[in-house]
Amino acid sequence: MEERVRVLAVDDDPQDLLYVRDTLVKSGYAPIVTGDPGEALRLMEEERPGLVLLDLMLPGADGIELMKDILMLADVPAIFLSAYGQEELVVRAFDTGAVDYVVKPFSPSELAARIRAALRKLAVSEPSEPFVLGDLTIDYADRAGTLAGRPVELMAIEYRLLTELSANSGRVVTYEQLLQRVWKDRGNGDIRPMRTVIKKLRHKLGDDAANPIYIFTEPRVGYRMPKGERPWPTAS
Repeated sequence: MEERVRVLAVDDDPQDLLYVRDTLVKSGYAPIVTGDPGEALRLMEEERPGLVLLDLMLPGADGIELMKDILMLADVPAIFLSAYGQEELVVRAFDTGAVDYVVKPFSPSELAARIRAALRKLAVSEPSEPFVLGDLTIDYADRAGTLAGRPVELMAIEYRLLTELSANSGRVVTYEQLLQRVWKDRGNGDIRPMRTVIKKLRHKLGDDAANPIYIFTEPRVGYRMPKGERPWPTAS
């Protein structure tokens, strides 16, 4: 039997949370529910859900700021469920990284359709074949990397950056493109966090910045990974 996709729902309204939980169960998903923003981060690390549903207004927390913290832990689609439909809130949510914004009240069928669409978009946006370069393999389906067969422990932001570079291997990805695609940046332009993540990635991959194998710096432009090799076909 295929494992059900785990969906984390965060809402401080018990009735809304029950409604969402029941909808998820009936739609074939495995719900993980909480009304506590702090617990949401713990559940992200422990349960590793494939999608997140967030209320905009939470006790002692801004739902959009919580989404930023969640996206630092895992590269998952985030959908807002909110009673507030003001344009500025919707725009802010999308600009920060949300894939959808659903205004309450909504029907179970609408929520299920929005979730399916978000998961479908995620599946289409990633390459289907693993990326192989020397000892490095990036398995997009499993969202994991290995080096000489050993798992590489990657933070969500590290994985997203590595995915973006490998998916565009052989081409330079500019600082601006990486800020927009990985950091969802809309004009800040600060590349210092990017350089920090690149440094950590190189350390984990055993890559020397002065004589790189995997990640090359193109001064004042961006970064580049060499073209990958075709993965060996698996035995049938």
